[in-house]
Order: sequence, then C-alpha cells, then structure tokens
Amino acid sequence: MPFSEKWECFDTKEKTVNNKLLLLASSACVLTALVPVSRVFGAGNLPQILAETKPVAQADAAVPVSEILPKLKGKTQVPIFLPSRVTVAEKLFYQSQAKPDSYTVSMEYTADCKGAGACTLGEIRGQKGGEFSTKMEGVTKTLKTVQLAGGVKGNFHNGCGAYCTANLEWKNQGFMYTVAIKNGQEADLVKIANSAIQAGKR
Repeated sequence: MPFSEKWECFDTKEKTVNNKLLLLASSACVLTALVPVSRVFGAGNLPQILAETKPVAQADAAVPVSEILPKLKGKTQVPIFLPSRVTVAEKLFYQSQAKPDSYTVSMEYTADCKGAGACTLGEIRGQKGGEFSTKMEGVTKTLKTVQLAGGVKGNFHNGCGAYCTANLEWKNQGFMYTVAIKNGQEADLVKIANSAIQAGKR
C-alpha cells in the first residue's frame, strides 16, 4: 500500500539528512506521514494496545438493603423487593418513602438531592395494582417485552423528553415493580431487576 511523508520544520534553515529518524529528536521538525500500521510494526507484530481492544467492565455497587428496609417495613402493605446490587460505579445515596399501597427508593448522587435534577439516577418502586407503560407518541423510543429471572416477563420502556428515562416493569401477585434509570441501558435495568427478583421478598 503506498504512503506519503513529508517533513515540516519550524525554523528558517533547510536541512537535509539521510537518516530521517534522527530528526525525531529535534524540536524543530515534525514528520507527517500516512503509513499502514503493518509497515510500522511489521506484519504479525502489532502492539497489544492495538491488537486487543476490550470493553471496560463497569463495577456493581452494593445496595444498603439493611439500612433501607427499616424505613419501609411496617409502613407499606406492598411486598418489598429490592436488588442486592446496581450497575453503577459511583457512590449512591438512597432515600425511601413508604405508603400503604406503594413504596419508592430513590437513587441519588448526592445526600441532599431531594429527588430532582442532575443529581438523580433513578428509583425502585413497588405498588399495588398498576398497568404496564404503553407507547406515548413523540416520547417512546423503545417498548418491548423482556425475559427476567424465574420466567418472569418484564416490560421495558425507554422514553425521551428533556432527558431519557428507561423503565423496566414486572408484576408479582397483583403488585407491580419498577426500576427507572435516567439515561439507562436495557441490559443494566434487566440486571437490577433480576437481582431484586432473585433476592426474593425482603
């Protein structure tokens, strides 16, 4: 494969050197070239950083279930399902609210977020009754059925307004549970929902 090269110097003196590699040490000249990678490193000798590109694993964060449960138990008639872990690397703060027919656990980036704005990640909800999300014109980007742990069917909805919010909903014995994440990915919500389902009733 052909390639081109040229030297660009920032001083006013023109230099001619047989071995151009010596000029790489000069602060006055820069070699610009379009060269196939194989011509630089040799076929079969690509450096590891080019030969292997692996995705960066996102760490899971433990949910402080033992701290959340006392704020919900005895205050709601909804069976409590909470995930053991969430797919977020940052430190989170959890705020809980309980009513006889529902509960909400907010996941926030700051201790004083108060459930609004950029400091909110999302929430975990349980409620008596309720219907799955349906398509909303001009808002819905994705609406699909997903398979969850234990053969449970879930409803994934991703809608965008000022920002996008992904919801994953599933039902259990007349109660509906929801994981909602701002700018969330389907795979992450499925993982969180499966964690809650597999942990069982708290």
